[in-house]
Amino acid sequence: MTSLIHTHELREPALAALTLCALSCLALASHLHVRFFDHRGVHTLQVYAAVLAVVAGCGLLVVGPRVLGSGVGWGLLVSPLLGAAVAPLVATADTLITRRLGRRAARSAARDQGRGANRDGTTRGGRAPATAPRARATRPVGQAARLAGASSATTTRQQWTPSHRDTDVALPLGWLVAVGVLEECVFRGTLTGVALTQHGLAQRVLILLAATGAFALSHIFFGWAQVAAKLPLSVIALALTLATGSALGAVVTHALFNVRIWRYQNTVRGAAPDARDKDRRASRARGRTVAS
Repeated sequence: MTSLIHTHELREPALAALTLCALSCLALASHLHVRFFDHRGVHTLQVYAAVLAVVAGCGLLVVGPRVLGSGVGWGLLVSPLLGAAVAPLVATADTLITRRLGRRAARSAARDQGRGANRDGTTRGGRAPATAPRARATRPVGQAARLAGASSATTTRQQWTPSHRDTDVALPLGWLVAVGVLEECVFRGTLTGVALTQHGLAQRVLILLAATGAFALSHIFFGWAQVAAKLPLSVIALALTLATGSALGAVVTHALFNVRIWRYQNTVRGAAPDARDKDRRASRARGRTVAS
């Protein structure tokens, strides 16, 4: 199977369009989700998986089988084993980065709370603060007011912000594995295949760096800490793909990583009701003790 586009005049624009779509899969899925599917109760990851599948399919048509790998022989045999071997390392790095950044954020929040401890009307010396400067607000009138009202109404109806279904990943394991596999087909398959079609080294490096960063940024809904935590997965998956000539190792690594995340989240959700039950029993026990 080879590329269906053999004309140079058509191939270059097709590669450019494919690259832009692959790099913006999350943005495309977010817009489609908010416009057409969120009010129907469809999870954003399901829309994201559909967009990834379409882009990966287009990659097969435009680039050819190189989007899945050009390696033969030992590369195809070794890449799944390497992917399974590095999966625990990726998970450990993800956990360490998440915890470290989480502790740093907690310390920063505690310092900010300490600085603003006396914002209830007194300063640290116990004196009343000076009168705060008044903020002057301007109110649009006439046509400006009508335009502002229309803009406000439009913004209220079309908010490009994540809903609770965007950040809730309580999905069946199959969906999480499918999203991981499709992400590797796009970020390490399609984009790596596009990069290898370029003749200049600078162009190849630029596309590969953009793919690495775009994959990490696709987790921005979960916070900047998760963006940083996904960089090891992105870098190691790319290294596996380039070393073995196949995206299969990256697919195995990402699938095992998502299985680990799914198990961890199920453990946390299972522990939360138990903790609430213990708190309720302790409260009832304290109530009985005080009453007696």
